[in-house]
Amino acid sequence: MLFDYIVISCCSRFREGRSISAIYHLLKGRRSIQTVQDAHIYQLKHFYGIYPGLQKQHFDKQIHKLVEDNRLVLNNDLTAVLTDFGQNWLHKHRGNVTVQYFNGMDYYQKATVFWERLLLLIQTMTNSIKHHFHFIPVIDKPIITSWVRKQYHQLRPHQTVFLNRLYGELHHLLQCFSGMEANIFVDSLTGYHHYGMSSFQIAYHYRLKQIDVPLAKTAMVHRMLFIIGQNEATYPLLANFLRELPHESRITNSASKTKELLEKQYSAEEIAEARHLKLNTIYDHMVEIALYDDCFPLETYVLPDEQAEIMAAARKTSSYKLKDIKQEVSETISYFQIRLVLAVKKISQQGDHVDRI
Repeated sequence: MLFDYIVISCCSRFREGRSISAIYHLLKGRRSIQTVQDAHIYQLKHFYGIYPGLQKQHFDKQIHKLVEDNRLVLNNDLTAVLTDFGQNWLHKHRGNVTVQYFNGMDYYQKATVFWERLLLLIQTMTNSIKHHFHFIPVIDKPIITSWVRKQYHQLRPHQTVFLNRLYGELHHLLQCFSGMEANIFVDSLTGYHHYGMSSFQIAYHYRLKQIDVPLAKTAMVHRMLFIIGQNEATYPLLANFLRELPHESRITNSASKTKELLEKQYSAEEIAEARHLKLNTIYDHMVEIALYDDCFPLETYVLPDEQAEIMAAARKTSSYKLKDIKQEVSETISYFQIRLVLAVKKISQQGDHVDRI
């Protein structure tokens, strides 16, 4: 049900403005300007990157199931419309508590690292304390194993104390979740002579849809990150799992290079020529930069009157389709200017508030 709720919620937000594939890219956390802008403009940042392991065939299968169940209708352009039944279903399940946990745009990078570090360190320490050193690690990523190895060497003289304290912090933290959520979390852990349940096993044991299980875990981890961040003194060991995180820029490497040249007062045309890229590619970078840069000089590219005209057109059409807005503004206003204004104005007006639908 969780996956269905998220997809139908996204369709409700998009209102035929984007294809069904846009939802897939959003959940996967695709690092494209279109997907990132979708997350911001349609107030879907909380769902960005929450399902990185989602396979396209599984996504398509579930979409067809929603169509068969008369909750969605797919148009010829592959946009989706909620049926009356789908709208009523969404309203009925609006209080879905688990959805409130998601904070994808802020946590999609941190969550995986936190979870994998926790899984592997627990496995390592529980086996080590039993003097069992020949086990198959549940995580085999160099960036995770190197961190765990460093922690293990520091903690090895105090294994019993560490495990007892970590148990205490996790036990306290899990009081913030339902009994089933806490059990799913514990059942996912691997220890000495005990392997955590797979998504299939958890789905079978708790009578869940298998496609919902990774989402349920991600939701819990996001909630944990929020609680730990607000109470580091209460969870000092768990807070340590969030330190020394791999640095990942919020904008792509190519956009970062464009940003450096913009800051040196290069024009978009000059940057395109210097980098041997198309001008539209540089425009894409500039929109991406504008999404995150609170000090982006919008007035340099779009006059205040033009900004007002674009926003009035967006309100009039109740749409964020570029084509719809372009038809309502002066011919002199370009698609690039519309995209810039949507990137900056729409976000600044709504701030960081997220309506959970």
